Amino acid sequence: TYGQMVGSMKINGQETNPRDLKGFTGFVPQDDIVHQDLTVREQIQFSARLRGDRRFSGSRVELITEDVLNVMQIDHIQNSIVGGVEKRGISGGQRKRVNIGLELAAQPTVLFLDEPTSGLDSTSSLAVVYSLKKMCQLGMTCIMVIHQPRYSLFTLFDDVLLLGKGGNTVYLGESAGAKTYFDDLGFLMLKDENRADWFMDVISGEVKNAGIARFETAMLFDMWEDNKSFAASLDHAERGPSLRRTLTCIERNQMDRAVLTASLKEEFAKIDHNLAFEIDEDELRLLLTRLAGAEPGETVVRELMDRMAGPDAETVSESQFLSYLNGLSEEVAGDAEVEGASPTWVRRFRSIRRHIEETRHSRAATDLSSDSEPDSTSQGSGDKTDDSDDNENETLHSRGQNLSRKTPGFLMQMKILMTRRLVQWWRMTERMVFIVALIFAATFFGVLDRYIVVQELWDANPVLYLHTALALLMGIFCLHIFGEAQPLFWRERARGMNVPAFYLSRATINMVDLVIQTFFFTAIYYVVRQPCVPYCTWALPFFLVSLVASAWGALVSLAVQPVKGAFFVTLLIFITCGLLGQPSMLVVMLQGGQVELIVSSLSLTRWSVGMNFYTSVTMLNPNPVRLKDMAVLHLEKDVYLKRDWWGIGIWETGLCAMLAMSTGIRVIAFVLLVYRNRDKNV
Repeated sequence: TYGQMVGSMKINGQETNPRDLKGFTGFVPQDDIVHQDLTVREQIQFSARLRGDRRFSGSRVELITEDVLNVMQIDHIQNSIVGGVEKRGISGGQRKRVNIGLELAAQPTVLFLDEPTSGLDSTSSLAVVYSLKKMCQLGMTCIMVIHQPRYSLFTLFDDVLLLGKGGNTVYLGESAGAKTYFDDLGFLMLKDENRADWFMDVISGEVKNAGIARFETAMLFDMWEDNKSFAASLDHAERGPSLRRTLTCIERNQMDRAVLTASLKEEFAKIDHNLAFEIDEDELRLLLTRLAGAEPGETVVRELMDRMAGPDAETVSESQFLSYLNGLSEEVAGDAEVEGASPTWVRRFRSIRRHIEETRHSRAATDLSSDSEPDSTSQGSGDKTDDSDDNENETLHSRGQNLSRKTPGFLMQMKILMTRRLVQWWRMTERMVFIVALIFAATFFGVLDRYIVVQELWDANPVLYLHTALALLMGIFCLHIFGEAQPLFWRERARGMNVPAFYLSRATINMVDLVIQTFFFTAIYYVVRQPCVPYCTWALPFFLVSLVASAWGALVSLAVQPVKGAFFVTLLIFITCGLLGQPSMLVVMLQGGQVELIVSSLSLTRWSVGMNFYTSVTMLNPNPVRLKDMAVLHLEKDVYLKRDWWGIGIWETGLCAMLAMSTGIRVIAFVLLVYRNRDKNV
């Protein structure tokens, strides 16, 4: 959001906070912010589990998932990975439907959509809005921002708000009445022109007014203020709901038929593999199974084949198939339903209607002592209960109680998010790149230290380089923990996701990567170098390095933009591990005071290298002969073995210090996750 938002929000005449509406509202952002590494079905299913009523059983969640997949016409791709820019997945139109489906899975009472047709062709846009229209007919209210709609799409809206420059109202009323309103103002539309485009031309000043010589677009705002009461009375008195439906009924029926035909053609093409535009009896049975969700018997298939192509026909052409199904009346469809071959749209919306009605009855029973339902207004329906007038004075507070729901708490969300993260972890292919890099680095350092430079086994400098390289690779790898998921996090947080559960689920699953990758690194170096100390004692400081470095990576991913994360991690590890961890510098800085406190708090190698050095010196008991080696050993002992802060031992002190460092960094990262970009909702 750009600029500063001011003003107040009122519902039923009373001010309210948008945060109080999370339980029963949904918002579909313009950008398709979805999980790229989950399948279509998994996206919808996890959304239903996270945002649905916590009392819903697993079978209920499955039904909701099936409903959303069918309503949005994405059931045929439910097992496809969504993908993204780098890894291609489903198409743009399908991705848009998944974006909407994430909100439908929460079963909101009111759904807001920000340009849901942007980036789609006219046919895909029509199909998306048509699906939303069906949801409105089931009791949901949909409010959307849309640009340049085709007229058949425009007529799907019950009411439209046309805005001019500066956000001023030009028209607010029924979509069928917009043309009449502008005609009355003196604007003339050319024959066969798209009405929706013509409205935009009028608002932008491209259309001249026959009655005003010096017409300016700003005049439209005053015209609306002068005529809005007349327009409202015209809607209710002269035209009324019945006439409005009459004006658009034919156009909507034509649109229904066009969308149905396009869907049937798509399913027919999936069965007609040889592109002959005709199918035999077995292929017809398979096609009917895809459409109806249940396999029909041989008698049913044979009877339908005779009706489509004539008695004893061996094949059915595409045109015969489309002609027959498009010609089914409601009565015929009802009879067919008994045989398990109900029309697709009946199956798609039957169960979701049941969910909405059950939710409505349960909410009414919670707060109303009478048997009447609360007043509900929905697009596409003007029905109200007999007691709607009695509920008119109901306070907004009690209305909010009616619409509230008990969503999953911390433990339940933690379980759901852990499961989702585990699925994403399993499909992460980038891990192999880092494992290969770690294997190469371990092999390179092992060969270098043993065969080329021939370093002493007790020397701390080779260990310093190892720890720095491992910290650098792990820090960069862990940038993905929160960096790439921030837009998704903002969207889910705005809809009530538990932030601690989100943080802990990602941090916990990331530990699996830390263990695997660190094991590969240490095991290969240990085999090549053969440091002559027990593996577990020697490798534990490396695991602590990975633990602290991953915390730094998580912190950087939350503090800076993702594109700059690798640079800042590299700079941070180079300074805190490479420079501040040098024994020649530590001997100067570890002299007490604030400098020693700062170095000990920031440099992880100040502790990890000392742990490895202490283990090697204790077990190998080195006694160098060369003066240079003697000087190095004396320096390193002075740095690492003379500072036992808490009197628990050199090795134990380093262990406690690194665990404290990791915990502190992770706490700071969590605080950033909670409070940084707190008002940035998607």
